[in-house]
Amino acid sequence: MKKLTLPLIFSLLFIGFSLSTYAFDPDPVVTATATAELVEALAAEEVAQLNFGRFTAGASGGTVVIANTAAGTMNITGTVSTIGGGSPSSASFNISGHANQEVTVTLPADGAVNLTHATTTDVMNVATFSVSDASPLLNASGEATIFVGGTLTVPNTSIARGVYTGTYNVTFAYQ
Repeated sequence: MKKLTLPLIFSLLFIGFSLSTYAFDPDPVVTATATAELVEALAAEEVAQLNFGRFTAGASGGTVVIANTAAGTMNITGTVSTIGGGSPSSASFNISGHANQEVTVTLPADGAVNLTHATTTDVMNVATFSVSDASPLLNASGEATIFVGGTLTVPNTSIARGVYTGTYNVTFAYQ
């Protein structure tokens, strides 16, 4: 019996000590990993300007609508009449950035942009803007092209004839 008692005591002590080495550590230290990927900044450039063309207002005015397509077709309403020249067209923008990423395109609010006469304070309002794709996906080369059209409100003939210009912001952001 004495021969068994001593090994039994040592066995219990050994098991007890080994269990205590795996006991709860009040100050555990874990090595964690953090990662980041820096990608190309999103860039855009205006390739062609939005051009409402050349027209007359007529007795009561109306609208000139440029489609948000590559062709940028022109439609008119009211007493507005088109005349030759003026080259109506949609605006086009080339976007470049990280391949296969979706982009959000934001246009100005309806009615927020005026075109102002070159020498007077007369204005024509861009009632709405439209975009060919509000969420384009950049291709494998990181590129996309969008087209912007709009509706120009043409008042009656009481405003000055001549060239009207204005600027507007188009915002591009990664989704």
